[in-house]
Amino acid sequence: MKTQEPAGTKSPPATGSWSAAWTTREIVVAAVLSVAVGVIFWTWGLLWATAFAAIPFPASYALVGVWMIGGLLVPYVIRRPGAAVVGELVAAFVSMVLVSQWGAAVLLSGLVQGAAAEAVFAGLRYRVYSTATLMVAGAFAGVASIVLDSFFYGYWEAYSPASIAVGAVLVAISGALLGGVVSKLAGDALVGTGTLSGLAISRERKRTR
Repeated sequence: MKTQEPAGTKSPPATGSWSAAWTTREIVVAAVLSVAVGVIFWTWGLLWATAFAAIPFPASYALVGVWMIGGLLVPYVIRRPGAAVVGELVAAFVSMVLVSQWGAAVLLSGLVQGAAAEAVFAGLRYRVYSTATLMVAGAFAGVASIVLDSFFYGYWEAYSPASIAVGAVLVAISGALLGGVVSKLAGDALVGTGTLSGLAISRERKRTR
């Protein structure tokens, strides 16, 4: 890990505290973002069952990274302990309510993927939210997802270890790009609209201008 992060990658000390309480505004913004991401999850699920249905395993896991956005965009914007788990789990719940083909199983996926991303942010004491951090968190969440799926859906019996390993590599890359990079771009775009005024991500942008 680098000993010095580029300017603009660290949040204020208050947002890096394990005991820092969420403000009402942060709760509202997190909820809105999570619901919006949940709709994206549901839409992606529809595409998965139709347009993407012909893509075989493990190549299909190159598209799974989109399902990591809840655990990346919300913490990137909110910058509080627990934001990754909250973002991913709430988004998964929304997609389930909208009728996901996986039913309640999406909640388990959301919990596992959110926890994997959360571990990365926690390891950096909730202070570093660079593009690289989001990409690593997305990759971790992606790998966690295929490990869960391998047990939950019986991949170990249906596919060879080599195929699962390839899937793990693909989903790590997908989580980093479709999850991490997309979340970074989306968060920055939202800051530009002024809708995140007063939040840590917005204050950081002002300091680096």
